[in-house]
Amino acid sequence: MPNALIAAAAEGLPSINRRQVLHSLAASSAAAAALVAAIPAEPAEHPDADLFWLDQEMAEAEAQMHRANEACCRIGRKADKLYPPQPAGWVEPRMPDDLHEMTGGMLVRDLAFPEKQPAPLRDFHKSREEQRAAHRALQEVFLDKVNEINREAGVDAAESAYRARSAEFYKVGDRVLATPANTLEGIVVKLRAADRIGAKNDALISIAADIRRLAGEAA
Repeated sequence: MPNALIAAAAEGLPSINRRQVLHSLAASSAAAAALVAAIPAEPAEHPDADLFWLDQEMAEAEAQMHRANEACCRIGRKADKLYPPQPAGWVEPRMPDDLHEMTGGMLVRDLAFPEKQPAPLRDFHKSREEQRAAHRALQEVFLDKVNEINREAGVDAAESAYRARSAEFYKVGDRVLATPANTLEGIVVKLRAADRIGAKNDALISIAADIRRLAGEAA
């Protein structure tokens, strides 16, 4: 009985052979191909698209560098108001005339040996060195205080951030000059980057290579 049921059910189905299946698949593929062909293609990318992106990236890096510099100046002005008075500059004491006369009466080879100098001359040199050392100590105390104020005010951190932003800016500029240009617009981007980072010689070398390459491609 089961076999009879299966046979009866099959009688209501259309007969399909391998050739019909292949024709159906071929028709579907042709329709899909026509549909794909009808979709508009993406516009072609500009030959110097990479340079245009780098130009925008460099402009942003430059803006960030300027903002970091402004922060340095702002924090620095606040810190300046907290600095202690700076010690006066060092003024070497003048040698008295009588000591000059003593020096003039000595042999030149003996001037470098304190033990061979007259006592008044030795005392003068010793006093001068002590004054110099005292002034140096005052300067060191002043600089230590300035460094402490800078750390607490955030000057060191602001300067570190500025150096990082500046390094990134110049790094992008180098990437621009290292990227080949394929059009005049791309060459203009490279010239602008060279003006920004002050690397006109490098730009001329890079652009000369672009021109030679383009001329070779056109030949």
